Amino acid sequence: MNELKGLRDIKGIVQIPDMSFYIFLALVIIGVLIALSLVVYLLGVIKKRKKSKRKLYIQKLKSVNTKDSKKAAYLITKYARKLAKTKEEKGILEQLLRELERYKYVKNAPPFDEESKKYLRLFLEVCCG
Repeated sequence: MNELKGLRDIKGIVQIPDMSFYIFLALVIIGVLIALSLVVYLLGVIKKRKKSKRKLYIQKLKSVNTKDSKKAAYLITKYARKLAKTKEEKGILEQLLRELERYKYVKNAPPFDEESKKYLRLFLEVCCG
């Protein structure tokens, strides 16, 4: 028994601070912030891409070769439909499309007349500013 006198008693339970909940909460907040910033960035890229596509369509409309009237009528229809957004633009587009009908569905299309070119210029003015 003398041997047991040299032993010390076991100490009581010590409270260990648990910070895991706060660490988890911080990680969730950081994850949400990163996800939000990624969404905002991607929306900006998409919006920028749409603007650049619009500029590309405008560029293609301005550079349409009116010498080949049949091909030009189809190209103008294709890109003008993609550009028309407002009610005013759509109204002018309808007039332009009616003008272009005579160049589309014929074997040998006549050359563009001034009236058709005027509607195209008007559409570009309204659409592009």
